Amino acid sequence: MANLYDGMEVNFEARLLAATDRVAGTQYRQVTKQWFLSVDHCHQDWQAQLCARSHPRRVLYWAPAAARAAAHAVERPGSVVGGFSALALYGMPFLVEGADTLLFSATAKNQVGGAHRPTVRRPSRAPFETWTVVHRGVSFRAAAPADALVQALRQVKKGEHSWRVVQIAGWSPRDIMALQLIDCARRFLGLTPPDIKAVARGKVDARWLKKLLAHSSSRADSPKETEMRLLVTALADRYGYTVEEQVPLIVDGEIVTVFDLAIPELKIAIMYDGAHHLEWKQRKKDSSITIKMTAAGWTPARCASETMFECLKLIEDIMQKSSGRQHA
Repeated sequence: MANLYDGMEVNFEARLLAATDRVAGTQYRQVTKQWFLSVDHCHQDWQAQLCARSHPRRVLYWAPAAARAAAHAVERPGSVVGGFSALALYGMPFLVEGADTLLFSATAKNQVGGAHRPTVRRPSRAPFETWTVVHRGVSFRAAAPADALVQALRQVKKGEHSWRVVQIAGWSPRDIMALQLIDCARRFLGLTPPDIKAVARGKVDARWLKKLLAHSSSRADSPKETEMRLLVTALADRYGYTVEEQVPLIVDGEIVTVFDLAIPELKIAIMYDGAHHLEWKQRKKDSSITIKMTAAGWTPARCASETMFECLKLIEDIMQKSSGRQHA
């Protein structure tokens, strides 16, 4: 969890360079009018293109969101970084890439963002808290974390930023995205429901936010885990079982692993494997964990994004068989 405070340093690997500081023989991409990044510090083409598919105007952003936010803020003294851009500065590891850089400024006319320019808006009448953040000795202002989250929720609701989500009965794509966003802010930025409700009052529909907070969690390690939780919980409710999050597997007094989700009555252990699970060292570790959990009587239900629904079918099959035995 990030250590956030007013006056904090915001760090990211990408180093912004002025045009005069570029080195011959190195490839660069332009970030703003004044600032550039080496290609090595930019997203790969496939990453930028994937985000652009969900962008309302299909804008391609090769520079990381935090770097873009800092560059635009420095170019516009007196502005305040907001929404997804501020969340990126605070270290949110998911959902922020591909969003337009959002600045609040005393401008005569609102501006829509593009490849090398920010979205600029006049501050609304509803005030919000601002923090000073510092990057490489340069300070600028950003919306405080809870305010930035509320601004990002408004961006999602208006369709200004989106990403791909799975279909879940009873949930619109917009609401799934909003829930994923809240889960990430709780997990990685340490925001709490009271923090969010206090800042959102009068800015976000109260009934909508109440539903989201009722289903939110501070334990989801990724947006895909949020989706998995909703899907598994719906199955468990249908068949009369319970779902627990972050359940440790203890063997001989030691924690072997922590299940993302578990259905204790059936001893089903559910784990979502992100990209790092493809690494050889992690694959060997996962194999050992699977052997130990099976020996302990747990049924492993591991999945990646491509196999999520196969995993759900396995879980439902076990539930059906167990329910059938109970009613026999």
